[in-house]
Amino acid sequence: MQGPELLKDLAELERQLAKKLDEARQAAEQRIVGAEEEARRILALADAEVRQMADTLKAQIAKESERYANEARVQGDAEAQRIRQQADSNINRAVEYVLSEVLP
Repeated sequence: MQGPELLKDLAELERQLAKKLDEARQAAEQRIVGAEEEARRILALADAEVRQMADTLKAQIAKESERYANEARVQGDAEAQRIRQQADSNINRAVEYVLSEVLP
């Protein structure tokens, strides 16, 4: 009687192990699904953060570009004024020179 009972015990043990293996497989699949969802969530957050950083950098670049343009405009105006003043004084001297050369 021990032989059939031993086979019965082995069959029961095999069924229990198969059940545990199936439960472990299901648990692993659930963990994988959860990890994939978490990864998608993290990627979405990272993507949003990258977009936010890009927008911030674009705004900073635009602000700096405007500042540089304003500085260049101010310097250009100052330089133009300096050149005009120098040219005005040179025009008078040039007129005097031409007149002195032309008139006896």
